[in-house]
Formats: sequence, C-alpha cells, structure tokens
Amino acid sequence: MKSIAKVLLVGAIAVMAIAISAAPSEAKKKATKMAACTPMMTCSTACKSGACSVMACGVDGKRYPAIPPVCTQPFCPSAC
Repeated sequence: MKSIAKVLLVGAIAVMAIAISAAPSEAKKKATKMAACTPMMTCSTACKSGACSVMACGVDGKRYPAIPPVCTQPFCPSAC
C-alpha cells in the first residue's frame, strides 16, 4: 500500500507542475486580444489573395464590418 501511495503522490506532483507551467501561457493568450479601437477608424483583417475584410470601430469601442466590407490591396487601410 505504501508504494501505491508514493506513486499517486508523484503523479499528483507531476500534474501540479504541468498546471503551473501552463498558467503563464494561458494568461499570455488572453492578453493578445485586439487593441481597443478609436471610434470612426477603419482597419483591414483577414487578407487573402489581395482582398481584405474592412472593419470599422463603433462609438462603443467594438469593431463592426465597414461599408463596403472588402478592399483590394494596396488600397486597404492599415491592419488591425
């Protein structure tokens, strides 16, 4: 019984070590969100084969599809 308890203890310590090492990378993923936008500004996202989606910033600080919603490079606004 003592050997089983030792194996379980070692396993628990290993799981804790993995969880602690994963915590900083998870926090970094959350920190890499898009920056807050300035109302009435536009930016381009998801550029594929010369066409990009255009997003506009609303007064609430969120991004919405602009009108027109697409542009062709090199005439697109800067990337978000």
